[in-house]
Amino acid sequence: MALIKCPECDGTVSDKAISCPHCGYPLNAVQTPRRKKRASAIKRRRNGSGSVVRLSGNRSHPFEVRVNCRLDQRGYPKYDVLDRFQDKIEAESALAEYNKNPYDIETDKMTFAEVYKKFYEKKYFGTKKYSKSSEWCTQAAYKHCKPIHDAVFKKITADQLQDVLDDDSLSHATLEHMKSLFTQMWKYGEQYDIIQKDVSRFVTINKPDDDKIGIPFTKNDITALWNHLEIPYVDTILIFIYSGWRINELLNMPAEHINLEKAYFFGGSKTESGKNRYVPIHTKIMPLVRNRMKNNAPYLVMNGSRKMNALDYRNIFYKTLRTLKIKRHTPHDCRHTFASLLDSAGANEMAIKLMLGHKIKNDITKERYIHKNLEELRKNIELI
Repeated sequence: MALIKCPECDGTVSDKAISCPHCGYPLNAVQTPRRKKRASAIKRRRNGSGSVVRLSGNRSHPFEVRVNCRLDQRGYPKYDVLDRFQDKIEAESALAEYNKNPYDIETDKMTFAEVYKKFYEKKYFGTKKYSKSSEWCTQAAYKHCKPIHDAVFKKITADQLQDVLDDDSLSHATLEHMKSLFTQMWKYGEQYDIIQKDVSRFVTINKPDDDKIGIPFTKNDITALWNHLEIPYVDTILIFIYSGWRINELLNMPAEHINLEKAYFFGGSKTESGKNRYVPIHTKIMPLVRNRMKNNAPYLVMNGSRKMNALDYRNIFYKTLRTLKIKRHTPHDCRHTFASLLDSAGANEMAIKLMLGHKIKNDITKERYIHKNLEELRKNIELI
């Protein structure tokens, strides 16, 4: 250190002094060090994009993601909870993902059962009218989906749906209704932004079609049925055998679609080829049909004073066969028996397909053929 003269007052001062102690003249300028910016500083999230809050206490998932913050009527903050996470990074990632494509938090947590309820109300209580048969099929299909009733709809995977459809105890027709329900519900989910991906497109019915596999009644079985017409509902089994209708087609057929004067049934379901088809009433079962129609009931097969449903009829059907000691058959076996009898009798192949409602792969349309050849169908059916 050395002594120097102040250039202002000529006073003696140290060469290290910042200013003259006599007059205050500045001698040495001092540079204030700039504070370094923290390398770990986190960029502030924009307003309205949600927040991640650590909850108090000892929790397994302490980081709560909050979105849609707003003020209620009292002026207090209100928000929706997206979810809770174990660590902050996971929570931040979930919030960032949400902000890419925001969605309704309420619908995000809806279960399969809750979505079904909304879908059902929209479909069957809307402006378009559906048949009771359609409504019952939808209800039955939903009941068979019990394993996923409480599952969060958005999180249901294709594997879960496939597991439901792989239930071997259910008929192929029931599985078709269930698959149709999945298709309609996931389409509804897409329409109302409940889901982002339609997983119903990736499921299949692995069980063979009942239309192709079945055990026809033997001649002895049919003879036993004719010999015991006094047993309730034996007549209905014979009507099924000699007409080829599917169980729901005949049970849901209105009485006005059965023309006793011109001797034919009119109805059908399932496919375009199966709908709106004519089947002549065989002369053997005409007395049975007339007897059931004499009370002017709304349907051919009734369960007391109410309409017979498929489940109740199946129970009656199996019980009746046990009473007659006939080997177990399904109601659908009546349809296979009808086809087998026609084939054995040498009936025309096209006539068989028309009466069964199977697709015809040629240029002759079903309507053109039937209107011109109803009597031709009658000739073929009378061969059995």
